[in-house]
Amino acid sequence: MNQKKKLTNFSKYARFSALGIQMGAVIGFFSWLGVYLDDKYESKTDWWTIFLSLFGVTAALYLIISKVIKITKENESK
Repeated sequence: MNQKKKLTNFSKYARFSALGIQMGAVIGFFSWLGVYLDDKYESKTDWWTIFLSLFGVTAALYLIISKVIKITKENESK
């Protein structure tokens, strides 16, 4: 295997590793924001946490799917 192909394979793995970290960061941020708002407004039920956590998962999935589609299109054009 030549050096350029090894670098290309590493680049693919690095991209997908970054996507996982990005997904965790988005979900973590929105969950933290929900906990913060529930504490601030002294909610009996943690509606902010539930809603914002689900929103974070949805936003993260949207980001991941759009990046995977972009990477797939880049690979098809090569």
